[in-house]
Amino acid sequence: MSKWERWLVPGVLAVVGVPFLITGGVLWAVVPRSVANHAKEVARLPVATAATLNERGAPVLLEGQVSDRNPISDRPPLVAYNEYHRVRRNDEWKWERVRSYAPTLWVQIPGKEVEIAAGYTLQSTFSQVEAGRDRSYEGFKVNDPVLAIGTLSVAGDHPVVDNAEIGFETKEAYLVSLEREQSTARWMGLLFSVLGSLLTLGAGLAIYLSWRGAGAR
Repeated sequence: MSKWERWLVPGVLAVVGVPFLITGGVLWAVVPRSVANHAKEVARLPVATAATLNERGAPVLLEGQVSDRNPISDRPPLVAYNEYHRVRRNDEWKWERVRSYAPTLWVQIPGKEVEIAAGYTLQSTFSQVEAGRDRSYEGFKVNDPVLAIGTLSVAGDHPVVDNAEIGFETKEAYLVSLEREQSTARWMGLLFSVLGSLLTLGAGLAIYLSWRGAGAR
């Protein structure tokens, strides 16, 4: 066996194991902390009412319904949507988001209609429109429940929320989903860390055995 062949197995184990360790550390420590901080920010935000939308630049959280003021998109009955295509990756079929249609969205809350500025992010959606085997659209139609978190850029009689994230959950349901996200990240971090440790230890053991075998000769 040549010198390069002796180092092949430990090299492969190390190349795979070290990235697994790094990924596991990030998933275990960094991601849950980031999600937890976001959850604390959301928990501190009260659900906005018609009377509280009066401080420009303030973060706001809305619970309401999609207003019938919104025009229907090119994918009726949706007024805003994410477009997904079914693609083949590594011999597996997966759904990938290829486009978001996010025009101005009007949300009805008790006593007031609020404008969500175009360009918001559709985090989670409620309604679905099928468009064949390899394409689908998920979004919102009129009267769907909606949760919006963003910044109040215009206050007063015609409030506007900018840089918003949109979902169909209530605030309570969204916080529960964030808790699940933290838990999932920790378990995935543990899994990657264990696999990375085993692979890295295997690389070290292979190096030791190779060195010991070379010394015996």
